[in-house]
Amino acid sequence: MEMTEEIKEILGRYDQIEALILEQKVDEYADSVGQVPEGSDAASFEEYIQDIAREETEKATKALEYEPDEKLGGRSLREVFDAMPLEEKEEVLEYSAVTLDRGVPKSLIASIANDDRDAVRDYCSSVIGNSAWTDEELDDENKLFEIEYQKVKACLDVLIEMQEFCFVKAVIDRFMSYPQTKEFVAESIKDYVVGGADVSVPILMNIIEEGLDSGLEGPAEDLVIMLAEIGMANPSEEIYQTLRHAFRAMTNKIYAVICLAEYGDDRAVPLMKNYINRHQDSIDRDLFYEMMSAIQKLGGDISDINDPFGDFTRKSRKPEEKKYGPARYNGNK
Repeated sequence: MEMTEEIKEILGRYDQIEALILEQKVDEYADSVGQVPEGSDAASFEEYIQDIAREETEKATKALEYEPDEKLGGRSLREVFDAMPLEEKEEVLEYSAVTLDRGVPKSLIASIANDDRDAVRDYCSSVIGNSAWTDEELDDENKLFEIEYQKVKACLDVLIEMQEFCFVKAVIDRFMSYPQTKEFVAESIKDYVVGGADVSVPILMNIIEEGLDSGLEGPAEDLVIMLAEIGMANPSEEIYQTLRHAFRAMTNKIYAVICLAEYGDDRAVPLMKNYINRHQDSIDRDLFYEMMSAIQKLGGDISDINDPFGDFTRKSRKPEEKKYGPARYNGNK
């Protein structure tokens, strides 16, 4: 089924309107907000402005997609999608994913999620399973992997909307089959994995515990981050112990340190203090700074810690370090 030019024009118009709303919100908050609120995770004032502007834009555009539009004959965009057969909605989903600057309309995600459940599940399974997850798997040199992968993300968003998490293990297994993945791939599966916490927690813990001897590098680092994010909302002794084991085993301990700080269990304080004391002569400066900041965040006392560099001051993470820890998944790309 070929999508009509009318639908393409409608999508293009909404994409432009949403871009204008975002620009307006950024200007509005830049003028009206004087400082970043205490406790904000934003790495900078500019990022903070972008975050709140994005949130307000999502609220405004959601309303836009559900309000009657004279140019749509008095129907809302959601009603236009609801009137389409599923096959056409799937085509619109893929077109939106690779074409629109603002991505797939939320109303389209909701409309597909409320269609025939079995058919939608089969469609999402096909797209997720058959699409490229790395540059090397994309067999069309005229296409960009970063763009084409948005189809997978869109289908994961549909499954989240449906609260359908039967593919969590398959998604994690596929993700773990690569030595490295793009950050936006990790971000997209994170939303699905964290959303299906009841299913994903035992899978994540099992993979992490089984990979301790390997140093938990590459995609395994992302699984530690996902588990920590789930644990922030649903803490458990099992999750803490797995994060503690990951700290001891990870080659790049900065990931584990920030995850433990975000998780919030103060038992991690003596764990980090002991590590610093044992590695006074070899600890990396960045890791030392991160541990000191984590200890402070967890309410620990750093006055009894010897600073091997003699210049510790608590600083915000640099932009290039935002990758580390649950904060990497706050929607900033």
